[in-house]
Amino acid sequence: MEIPVLPTANWLDWYRSRHQQECTRSGTLFESYVEKVLARFHDDFVNPAPTGRFGDGGCDGLAEAGTIAYACYGQRPGRDAERELAKKIGKDFARALDQWPSFHTWRFVTNAPIGPRASAVIIDLQQAHGPASPRPLTIRRFDTDKLWLDIVAGLGATVLDELFPGAPGIANIELADLIPLLDSLGTASATVSSVHPVLPVPASKMDFNALPEASRAEFNYGRRLATRIDRWYEDASDPGLYDAHGDRFRALYSEARAVTSNPAEILERLYVAIAGPNVRMDGTRANAAFSVVSYFFDSCHIFEMPAVTATASEAEVSDALAH
Repeated sequence: MEIPVLPTANWLDWYRSRHQQECTRSGTLFESYVEKVLARFHDDFVNPAPTGRFGDGGCDGLAEAGTIAYACYGQRPGRDAERELAKKIGKDFARALDQWPSFHTWRFVTNAPIGPRASAVIIDLQQAHGPASPRPLTIRRFDTDKLWLDIVAGLGATVLDELFPGAPGIANIELADLIPLLDSLGTASATVSSVHPVLPVPASKMDFNALPEASRAEFNYGRRLATRIDRWYEDASDPGLYDAHGDRFRALYSEARAVTSNPAEILERLYVAIAGPNVRMDGTRANAAFSVVSYFFDSCHIFEMPAVTATASEAEVSDALAH
């Protein structure tokens, strides 16, 4: 089953910055961007093409079986923006009201500043079409922030990457199905008791693999979230997910080990494999990556075990399971 990669942290900020860039465009360029976004947000979105004397019927899009009507206006430079915006709102609404009897929600999307005159027009329309009116309507204005929060931000990584290709850290993730775990570790949550204790690790393992001090510090920090990782695997719908990830970590480690013998570089390759090339751009995501990699280090899936202590460790585990 394909598990979606969700945009979080610096990725979502990057998408928002690209959205803001699109919203600085004027006229039809902004309106075309909004149409593209709405076509991905509503699976039945349609923008009526202007025809003859009817034009587009004062409508820049219909959705949800015609129950939502959109009007869109991209600011034109060098004009009296406030006066023109107020006039545009009133004109588009009146035409849509006359031409489209099916909608009960009307949304006006614009990148122009919405000042007191334009706001007054919207308020007048809301009062004229309140619950007690002959045709009650929900009338909302959408500035660029509301367009992002209510629509664009919820589109999901696949669609966002179609709209704004090239997000840092999205491509080339080897273990994409670990992204939900990384996201869960990045949220505030109380520490839970361990469900499956991590296999004991000989004290000499980090020495044996010559891990640098910085990597040891990252691991020691990451181990504080080990019980939360236990619980995540315990709650996973696939009981074989932990073993599958363990096998993949072994393969990724072997691939990295074939390229370099530097333990710090090997670890960096593992961090990138689960959290993307710019893992260190976001401290929360980086700490989650440290936690997951240290978890599989401690469970003996990656890096070598000292030969003698490995046998002793296995004996301790066998004895513990026997009792």
